[in-house]
Amino acid sequence: MGRPSVTKIFCGDALDIVPELPHPDLIYIDPPFFTQRDFASFDDRWASLQTYTDWLIGYCSVGWDALNPGGNFLIHLDWHAVHAMKVRLDHCFGGNFVNEIIWSYNSGGASKRRLSRKHDNILWYTKPGAEYTFNVIREPYATPDAADRPGFHPDGRMLTDVWQIPFLSTTAKERTGYPTQKPLALLERIITIFSNENDLVLDYFCGSGTTGVAAEKLARRCILVDSSSEATSIAQARLEMLKSETTPDAGVADA
Repeated sequence: MGRPSVTKIFCGDALDIVPELPHPDLIYIDPPFFTQRDFASFDDRWASLQTYTDWLIGYCSVGWDALNPGGNFLIHLDWHAVHAMKVRLDHCFGGNFVNEIIWSYNSGGASKRRLSRKHDNILWYTKPGAEYTFNVIREPYATPDAADRPGFHPDGRMLTDVWQIPFLSTTAKERTGYPTQKPLALLERIITIFSNENDLVLDYFCGSGTTGVAAEKLARRCILVDSSSEATSIAQARLEMLKSETTPDAGVADA
């Protein structure tokens, strides 16, 4: 028998919901990217880049205000707007920037007019006031048998800021049909590095709920928020698959 879900899901506007929530230890958000596309599940069309960044900085600010001292804030973007948002976030967050993580993958179309765009960007900020959580992950050395040599760690080299994780294929078992779903392996890595067991993780652009699934698997508490009832329904269904019994406090709450 599986353990009860410890993830709460809220459907509504994060600007209203987040200030009323418990203070999280890790925030990861995957907002619209300024793609100028209508995904049906959500509309990512904007009058201008300024309009978009004005909108998104408000949502980043509400999370930053709620984050525990020493907490980690990660925002997932891509080439469309990451550079404009970093300038604004550096100012908004008081310069508490740590790393830009490059999530590299092989999926995506080729072009005869430019280099193929094969990565997303994740900006990592830490909130001052306490020591932030950072759990070292190691990966195999590129050179065979390097771990057996003097001075090399037996568990491999420390993870760098470039992560090679496959994008979800159209036939991936975990795919839900949500248009911007991220791979579980990516969220498991993020949650492992930037939080500890029983920490509270918050994702208020939760989409298909991958953050909640990863948090459950890694014994973290989690709160998911999205303004789309389609998204929160998919997230709830995914979480239901992780446990063999329902609990009285599981479900979707309307803000």
